[in-house]
Amino acid sequence: MRSLKKIMMMVLVGAFAFVPMVSVDAAETDIKQVSTGEEFLAAIKDENVTNIELTDDIEITERGVITTTKNINGNGHKITYTGSFKNGGDNTTWGSDTSNGDGIYVILAWHTDVTLSNITLTGGNVGLSTNGANVTLEGTIDVSGNGFGGIEVTDGQDDPRLPSLTINGTIVNTTETDLTPTLWTDGLTDEEVATVNIEYNGVQVAAYENVKGQVQLFLKAENTPEGQNYDALDANDYKPAPTEEPDEPTTPPTEQDRVEDNTENPETSDGILLLSLLAIVGVTGTALTYRRLHN
Repeated sequence: MRSLKKIMMMVLVGAFAFVPMVSVDAAETDIKQVSTGEEFLAAIKDENVTNIELTDDIEITERGVITTTKNINGNGHKITYTGSFKNGGDNTTWGSDTSNGDGIYVILAWHTDVTLSNITLTGGNVGLSTNGANVTLEGTIDVSGNGFGGIEVTDGQDDPRLPSLTINGTIVNTTETDLTPTLWTDGLTDEEVATVNIEYNGVQVAAYENVKGQVQLFLKAENTPEGQNYDALDANDYKPAPTEEPDEPTTPPTEQDRVEDNTENPETSDGILLLSLLAIVGVTGTALTYRRLHN
């Protein structure tokens, strides 16, 4: 029995010496995955949830109001508003019987920081409202299928704060018309409009000014109303420059190239050195343990 114990101790010492070092990140990423409208609405109302990830297309029957910092990754999915509109109308009818005169925004960012990525917002009066909020859009954002247009940038009426909108990627709006712009400002004075930050892939967006007292911006030039005070976003001009792929070698490397290309990978070399040191420690530990057990 004593011999068996000795053998087991030597094996354990040697085994621990050869265990590879594994880097473990103790901090868990806080991501709330949602697959239904109910789960999504609960997540955006929960101030303890910061990161939300859609795992499916979802439908919501009330506005998605966001009042705390949120990062929402749509993963290419869509959020569709399927609730009611005022007096039984459709999304070209402003508001609903329970919205106190406010429009139906699929997502309404209110006085906070919000990042949206790779998501479709559809079915409402407006896809997205940045109401005194700092909103960043990443990847592809589709705001097609909303009755009054895609994105509203406003400071609101209660406790007004200047908004900002940063677009990193591509805006899609297949239902844009000359009466339903892709992006517009509302409730801002001329002075405020001049200071509001609206960027599309690093380009400062500027278009002044609409007869309704709004700044309206369009993806397609043909939808832009006539007149020198109008401008179009022209999505092609604002798309990120394509990343150039490195040229692949046209001929396979020769045997001489393989011999000359003997540069060591620093990470690989460090790993081999570390493994060698661990092996030496393991063998030494095993030998010392063996000697001690037999003395």
